[in-house]
Amino acid sequence: MLTNKLKVILGQILFAVNIFVLFIVLAESKVMIPDWLHVFGRMHPLLLHFPIVIILLAIVLVGFPNLLPKKEDSILYGKDFLLLGAFTAGFTVIAGLFLSHETGYDKEALFWHKWTSLGIFWLSSLLYYFIDRQRPLAIKISATFLGLIVIVSGHLGASITHGDNFITAPLENMETQTVSLEEAEVFAHVVYPIIENKCLSCHKASKQKGELRMDSPEHLFKGGESGPAVEPFDSDNSLMTQRINLPEEDEDHMPPEGKPQLTEEEKAILEAWIGSGATTDQKVLALADTSSIYPLAIKKFESAPKVYAFDPVSDDIIEPLNNFYRKVQPLGISSPALSVSYFGRASFDPESLKELASIQEQTVSINLNSMPIKDEHLASLGSFPNLEKLYLNFTEITGPGLQSLVGLENLSLLSLSGNNLTEEAIAPLSQLKNLKKLFLWNTGLTEESLEKLIAALPHTTIEIGTEERTTLLMLNPPVISFDKAFFKDKLTAELTHPIGTTSIYYTLDGSEPDSSNFLLYEKPLEITENITIKARAFADGWIGSKVSEAEFIKATLSPSSFEMNYAPEDRYKGDGKNSLFDKKKAIPDSWNLNWLGFINSPLEVEMEFEQPTDISYMAISLWQNIGSRFFPPQEVIIWTRPDKNQDWKLSKSFQPQPLRKDDDSYLRQVEIPYKEKNVQYLKMEAKPLAKLP
Repeated sequence: MLTNKLKVILGQILFAVNIFVLFIVLAESKVMIPDWLHVFGRMHPLLLHFPIVIILLAIVLVGFPNLLPKKEDSILYGKDFLLLGAFTAGFTVIAGLFLSHETGYDKEALFWHKWTSLGIFWLSSLLYYFIDRQRPLAIKISATFLGLIVIVSGHLGASITHGDNFITAPLENMETQTVSLEEAEVFAHVVYPIIENKCLSCHKASKQKGELRMDSPEHLFKGGESGPAVEPFDSDNSLMTQRINLPEEDEDHMPPEGKPQLTEEEKAILEAWIGSGATTDQKVLALADTSSIYPLAIKKFESAPKVYAFDPVSDDIIEPLNNFYRKVQPLGISSPALSVSYFGRASFDPESLKELASIQEQTVSINLNSMPIKDEHLASLGSFPNLEKLYLNFTEITGPGLQSLVGLENLSLLSLSGNNLTEEAIAPLSQLKNLKKLFLWNTGLTEESLEKLIAALPHTTIEIGTEERTTLLMLNPPVISFDKAFFKDKLTAELTHPIGTTSIYYTLDGSEPDSSNFLLYEKPLEITENITIKARAFADGWIGSKVSEAEFIKATLSPSSFEMNYAPEDRYKGDGKNSLFDKKKAIPDSWNLNWLGFINSPLEVEMEFEQPTDISYMAISLWQNIGSRFFPPQEVIIWTRPDKNQDWKLSKSFQPQPLRKDDDSYLRQVEIPYKEKNVQYLKMEAKPLAKLP
């Protein structure tokens, strides 16, 4: 074991370490940790394993000396291990104190882990110094107490880095699914368990890596320093799906390397959920059969497919029915049952329902969501004897035509959300005694009418949406659709929302729309000048959405030739110099590849116009996100020259507004006060910050 000389040296160093640790603890709020010491602080996870093992071994030897043949040897070896354990614990504690100065950790969790760790260090030091003066019983009690503190501190540390349920998570995953298919919700019972098991250890209230929380839908849509984690209906551009599909060795891959990884099924569920609209309050049985999330969700709750008495139809019959506006497909690989979905409202012809006559017996599900279906068209649906699910959300039905559905004895699910139903809908709906689920969200029916319907259908679960909620939910923002943000003469922008009964309020003056400041969207907008559209969605029973924003720039002037003198950084190189005048506008997303980013060299562009041109307006588009270290340029300098053979002359120097620590992230156009006549040769230089603030 340790020589006497080495013990003396280590004992003296241990005393000095105790003094240093005491100093850091007492002066913690006043100590500034230099950057180079943070490197040592980040070694804390590497160092902590040594003192834990050594101290636990020392506890066994000094607390229970009868385990070795010679009691004296057990005390001797145990004391040496105690010295080594306290010695390594001291440096581990110092590294941990340095690491605690970095952000991203819950203060309460850090508090208890910090003081239990200090307790380990100080108690093991005291036990080493005074072990020869204590009685066996006191040694055993002290060693046992020290062992308990080691276990508690280790658990607290694991909770900070891996999540509160890190140890018990495998047992929780073994629990059987107790919720029934009828009660199962898409987000709560299919999507959130994946997030809870694989994501929350780093993205919860107590630890928000990248300023991102994932413990509620609202936080997912809000996102972190890189933007929203989820973009409904856009799986390809959602940060969540981008990160989970990166190679595991990539530093941006999620979950991080070394932590439990997502299975292929879990990835598919997350991607399908986002692509299907990222719904947060929908039941599994309310999903359209042809939505990408439906088969994955059903698989988690159904052990065997339903057996049907009718025969399947051949592929030769099904194939001609599939086209650009209609999809016909089996419910399963070996199932004879078919589902039919329609797409493209503008192309829909109600007469096309008659084309399904050859598969009427096999069709068990029809999805006509958002189609221009009216009451008189529902008669065609009465001839599907085995129809089980019918989706008529956001159509033009008012009620009388529902009488055509009364003869469908197998109809178990009917979804009419988003239709402006009248009192005439109550009578036919009351006759659908075999319905198990009826969805009437945002239909405008009165409370009295709904009470009549509930009384008439006692065995039917009637979902009325916001009326059943204990808390109001926020609408998704509206979508602003357009070709390119830069235009020459004019362009058209459309505002849409997946829930057809919402009202879209917008403004054109840069202010945020609300109930007292808005224009009501009714038709596509024609853009003829520089303008910023801000839009929000509103509906009864919902919280108004966050703002969608799009900036449009009338770019009437483009150079006949141009060169970019310095290459951008590899990660943000766009399409090289072509990105400068392709009239495409990047979005505030660190994954958007249209950006040109510069760190060590400036953006310097030399332009030549076909003939001398008057310039009356100049602007640059900037994205600032301090959390991701994206900053506006320090200075923009403009030069001109009369011809190629002469030197450039300074024409304008412009400095954007200085950064402030509490500045929010923003994407905006910054106007450069510049006017010049007869310009044929122009050079612009945007200098990056010389030093990060």
